[in-house]
Order: sequence, then C-alpha cells, then structure tokens
Amino acid sequence: MKTRDKILESAQRLFSEEGFEKISTKRLAAEAGCNEVTIFRLFGTKNSILEEIINRFVEESKIIKILHESLTGHLEDDIAKSILLYQSFLQQHESIFRLQLKLSDSDNQKFLRTIDFKNYLVDHFIEVFYVNKINHSAEVFVNNMLSSIMGGFLLRILTKGRFSNEREEYFLNEKINFYQKTIKQFQN
Repeated sequence: MKTRDKILESAQRLFSEEGFEKISTKRLAAEAGCNEVTIFRLFGTKNSILEEIINRFVEESKIIKILHESLTGHLEDDIAKSILLYQSFLQQHESIFRLQLKLSDSDNQKFLRTIDFKNYLVDHFIEVFYVNKINHSAEVFVNNMLSSIMGGFLLRILTKGRFSNEREEYFLNEKINFYQKTIKQFQN
C-alpha cells in the first residue's frame, strides 16, 4: 500500500473513532508508519486530508448510478430497493458516518457536496406516484422512509452494535412492508 493510502486509511479510522479535532498530524503519522513531514509534503494540511477522504467517499460510493440502474418504476419493488440500497450504503460507509458525527458543524458542511440520494429518490417517486395515482407528497414519503433507516443505523452505531444481524434484518423487512402498505392508502 502506498504511503498516501496508508495516511488516508489511518486518518479515516482515527477521525471516525476519536474526532477530527482530537487527532494531531504527529499521531496520524505514527499510525500510518511515516513521519509528519511526509503528511505535510503529500497533503499540506490536516484539512486537506479530510477533503480527500470526503472526495474519495463521493467517488467510490456511486449510489446515484446504482439507484438509476436498479429502480424500475414498479412502486413496491422500488420502495424495497431504495430501502435496501440506502441501508447497504450506510453500512458500507459506516466509518464516514462515524466521522461525520464527530465533526464540528463547519467541517460537517463539507459533506453537503456528497451524493444527493434523497433528491434523486424524490424525483423518481414523483413519477412513480403519478403513474400509480398516489395522492401523497413524494418528498414527505422519501424523507420519512430515509429518516427511519438512518435512525435505525444511528441507533446501531450509538449502541455499539448490540443488535444482532437477524434483528436488524427483521426491522429492515418490517420497514419495507410498512412503507409498501402505507403508500397504498393514498392510491386513487
């Protein structure tokens, strides 16, 4: 592994575990197996390291492309796929979300440039609701659905994984069933 990658990997882990502000470049260098001068030569500042972690996150996740390829316009299938993809996305990038939880509000603003998963889904469900004659706000529906998933994900993080995978899977399936049935109430 290249030194640059070791530094980024160590930074992402340390920032997510202890917070961006608490990690010095000296400690980061020790964790990455290099010296502090190398960090400054490769990145310039600690903030630049955070920026690169965020940029890699955006580049690697490609969630909008995956959504575009997965969603078919079938109401119930798209609800299930949206929930499962979002849950998978959160799990795959847990360290980024842990990092985000530990950032100050000003540093957290940098994540606003990341993927606009919600707006993509709102636009998609506006069309799907129209075709299926659903008389309900797609934005409200998507916000509720994603908030519910994020809430469960954050609960797992904050309780340090005290929920079993089976229990998580059960709750995820219950959410899918709930949103599939709930939206049918608004069908004309």
